[in-house]
Amino acid sequence: MAIVPLVKATFYGPSSERDAVLDGLQQLGCLHLNDLRAGAAEAAQVAPSSADARAALQYLEDSPVRRRPVRRGADLDIQAAVKEALDIRDRSRALQEERAQLRKWIVDREPWGDFELPEWAREGPLRFWFYVVPNHQLRRMQVLDLSWRVVARDHRCTYVVVIATERPPDMPVPPVSLEPRSLSQLRARLEQVERDLEELDYRRIGLTLYTDIVRDALDELDDRAAREQAARVIHEQDRMFAVQGWAPRTRASALRQFASHRQLALTLEAPSSQDSPPTLFHNPSALRGGEGMVTFYKTPAYSMWDPSKAVFFGFAVFFGMIFSDAGYGLVLGLLLLATWTRLGQSASGRGFRGVLLALVVSSVVYGMLVGSYFGVTPPAGSRLATLHVLDAENQSLMMWIAIGVGAAHLGYANLVTAWRRRRSSTALSALGWACIILGCFIAGLGKSFAHQGRLSSVGAGGLVLGVLLVLLFTSERGFGLGPRLLLGRLVDGVKGMAELSKAFGDVLSYLRLFALGLASIKLGEAFNSLAGGAFAFRGVGVVLALLILVVGHAINFAMGIMGGVVHGLRLNVIEFFNWSLQDEGELFRAFSRKAAE
Repeated sequence: MAIVPLVKATFYGPSSERDAVLDGLQQLGCLHLNDLRAGAAEAAQVAPSSADARAALQYLEDSPVRRRPVRRGADLDIQAAVKEALDIRDRSRALQEERAQLRKWIVDREPWGDFELPEWAREGPLRFWFYVVPNHQLRRMQVLDLSWRVVARDHRCTYVVVIATERPPDMPVPPVSLEPRSLSQLRARLEQVERDLEELDYRRIGLTLYTDIVRDALDELDDRAAREQAARVIHEQDRMFAVQGWAPRTRASALRQFASHRQLALTLEAPSSQDSPPTLFHNPSALRGGEGMVTFYKTPAYSMWDPSKAVFFGFAVFFGMIFSDAGYGLVLGLLLLATWTRLGQSASGRGFRGVLLALVVSSVVYGMLVGSYFGVTPPAGSRLATLHVLDAENQSLMMWIAIGVGAAHLGYANLVTAWRRRRSSTALSALGWACIILGCFIAGLGKSFAHQGRLSSVGAGGLVLGVLLVLLFTSERGFGLGPRLLLGRLVDGVKGMAELSKAFGDVLSYLRLFALGLASIKLGEAFNSLAGGAFAFRGVGVVLALLILVVGHAINFAMGIMGGVVHGLRLNVIEFFNWSLQDEGELFRAFSRKAAE
């Protein structure tokens, strides 16, 4: 639960060795560089790499069909390959837009026939005006003194050509504009566009042979740009230079060995109260996905704590309660299984894979507890029915479960805050809030279910204790018996009690777990009921029932995922962080190499 301890390392050496030292530090890859320039915070940034090259590489990697890439030894003009890839991309996009427009024009042109409108019919004294008249308005044409003819008709509209010098004023609908090219010309152009797109696809697939070479070249550009940026943050004076950064305390010996090998002076210092070190997380690989969920909202300050594990497991529990269906959880598991190998190809993918696995387990387990399998409850006496221990339709029970989850979550947040402040009397204030939140929950639970005073008395006692702790220890003033000091502490405590409404609202915010979970179950049951009604009609009814089941549960599945992600993250980054993570920091970014040796 602790953030990785860091040390501040400063290297000193002759300016002639600056570039070699930076190259060595980049290979070492454990230093987050500090800016030592005096008043030069507005230095120009160095572009990390060619944006065009990155865009070209992404375009090639997104190709649906890819050739097996060659690694090294290929004679490749990278700039020419990048230019060709971007030309293919831009030309393909233009042709795809033209194809869509041509298809629309062809559909619009087909009722009128295959002809090319002569110049006199467009700009002459007698022009052709084209109208698509709804069938129910065609009778209005009969009373008009115009030269017109019906050229086509369908179940909705009649296609009418009017010959007139000026636009007829009394027509029931405005005229339509037709593409000047004939239908055969449009079809010929569409066929040519399709051939051009196919040829561009072949060229794109051919270029995927060189994706690894382009990526390696871009990584080298990134490394070179990073070294140039590092050279801008070092301090040079009197043919000497100094470079400073933060490194994990466990790498101190490696830093000393590096300084000794390069014959550099090195100082290692622990962070002081005036320092603002970056934040470096270290979690097991299976739980590393929690780091991304934390930094998605904000990065904890170095002096704070690492909430990655708490957010990881909290998010999984919330998602499972919102999903509320073991069948949907199994479908999510099949999707994870299909992408398991692909996700394992990168560190970020492996972290995301761990998050998905936790969501699958949570969804399946909670879905079994509430007895929902694609909206179907297992029959009494079956093995699955023995796992059905929660009645999702018991609103009182499920609401108290959701509130209990919220009270435990926020109580834990305050206990962590109390532990972090253990050397200050304000720790007792955080402990008081934990007592208030948990005490209120226990007291309410006792009145609703126990029907006896013992549980309510325990909760009331915790509530009273919490209020006293908040009133007496919210203030950061010193202790003393002076009336002014005591009054000041009491006033600060009363101000602190203003957070009571916030605590109440934050706990009730967890009721969304119950509401969204019940909505998911009921929506699944509704689709099953509709499909059952359609299935009663044989033949077409069977097809319609299957369609309702597939489309309905797909919609419910997608809504469950969206609700689980949005509200699962919200309860962590809003309610939970507000009670346990006040200060924001900077994420640790190691000065390291990207290109392979």
